[in-house]
Amino acid sequence: FKADSDVSALRNGLRTETEMPEVVQAVIHNCRLLKESTAGAFDPWAIPDGVDFSGYVKGWAADLIANMLVEKGFANVAVNAGGDVAVRGLQAEQTPWKIGIRNPHVSDEVVAVVQSSHAAIATSGTYERGLHLHNPNSGSADVAMDAVTVVGPDGGQADAYATALLIAGTDGVEWFKGMPEWSGMLIKGEEVWKFGPAFA
Repeated sequence: FKADSDVSALRNGLRTETEMPEVVQAVIHNCRLLKESTAGAFDPWAIPDGVDFSGYVKGWAADLIANMLVEKGFANVAVNAGGDVAVRGLQAEQTPWKIGIRNPHVSDEVVAVVQSSHAAIATSGTYERGLHLHNPNSGSADVAMDAVTVVGPDGGQADAYATALLIAGTDGVEWFKGMPEWSGMLIKGEEVWKFGPAFA
């Protein structure tokens, strides 16, 4: 969102996608794949001011930083990028990382705990920032769920899937058929839907 950033130049029509740095082009490519795999529920281009990749890059950045720390010799790492978490290694001896999932209706209550030694955990909801997403299908800020947490092997994808499921609701779980490494928890009012090994 910096006025002089590459993405701002793209958003304002000052530069084209092919003129973006390689890392930005990779983000754009991955976002296009995610738009397709979520039937358009995740669509960084469906906003009034051009494009917004923030539904992907927080989780992507958390993963990137966690991997950099491991490469530097830190075996046990947890990176929290505004609620998108990447973990590697152990929290304590013989104990995987334990990540609590907040109740969207009660701020000091944990509704589930994810345990992993290598995963990305991304949560999307309206309880922190209100209705801040743009629904590509309706053009409004309406969402189907109160909160969604997605757990899987890739931070950027987890972030995007959580955003898309917040918009699409339980219909979006169809995207995960044939992807056994992915898990999710969707919350609407008092109802909770869970799928995948992280929430077994």
